[in-house]
Amino acid sequence: MTRAAEFFAGMGLIRAGLEPLGIETVFANDIDPIKANLYQDNWGCGELHVGDICDLSGLDIPDVELATASFPCTDLSLAGLRRGLAGDDSSLVIEFLRILEEMGQRAPSTVMIENVPGFLTSNNGADWCTVVSGLQALEYRTDHIIVDAAAFVPQSRPRVFLFGYRDAFCLPEPPALQTRLRLSSVAENGGDWWSASRLGSFLTSMSEIQSERVTAYQRRTHSAFFGAFRRTRKGRAVWEVRADELAGTLRTTRGGSARQAILRAGNGGLAARWMNLIEYARLQGASHLRYGSVTPQQAMSALGDAVCVPVIDWLGKHCLNPLLTR
Repeated sequence: MTRAAEFFAGMGLIRAGLEPLGIETVFANDIDPIKANLYQDNWGCGELHVGDICDLSGLDIPDVELATASFPCTDLSLAGLRRGLAGDDSSLVIEFLRILEEMGQRAPSTVMIENVPGFLTSNNGADWCTVVSGLQALEYRTDHIIVDAAAFVPQSRPRVFLFGYRDAFCLPEPPALQTRLRLSSVAENGGDWWSASRLGSFLTSMSEIQSERVTAYQRRTHSAFFGAFRRTRKGRAVWEVRADELAGTLRTTRGGSARQAILRAGNGGLAARWMNLIEYARLQGASHLRYGSVTPQQAMSALGDAVCVPVIDWLGKHCLNPLLTR
């Protein structure tokens, strides 16, 4: 069985995607106590080391063939301030590279680093070059692939995966998006739908284009579900609804604009409410996991800050296992 170390492990969704493929996590690290509770509730306490990656050294890491790092996207995403590797959070990927260097000859043959597509362009590409050149200085060959969760679940969630390997390699083409996927496949008809007055405030905050879109949805002869989210336009908070039947990218639920809502429209009717934990879990391919050790709000925040399990499963089958078994 292949052994893996999982850095910035969160609640363990990389592990959820790789362990069924025979890739066993023997070491994991994360600093967040809420995510740690979820991790331990699902995977036990044995492999998880809760604490700052800055306090780890290469000597702390067991022998592994694979190391993964889903490092914080805070300073790389459009939702952040785009400070890049100068930011306190996203700069922690440098600590990951330090640990690989300190492992010396024990460093794993294969590395996978995950983040938002903004990683490629942060600081005009300089941050990407810093990490790629850091891997290459450790004698890894590098390549990357962008995979969108919409190839597997009704959620628009593109992510870039940077691979390092000790020899030349070529990654496959990413999976095609599935146009047949609909938010209705994961949405629940029940739930705490908003009152008429709150729904009215939701609708009146929209731009003319958004209002026309929602009216068109309402006139459909069948009911469907659509992702809705708040945006700040010209200093004013407004609601926007997607032009397709997908959820937008799930994010942490910290801050009102980060949490996603769901709109049900058709047959002349309209209803809206916040998306719930069951829907978040389904959209991340993680509905089989346990969430009882934290509040629903905390669980949704952890899910929004995680990877999509079917994406990791695909990467394991088509990218990682072919490299690890060469």
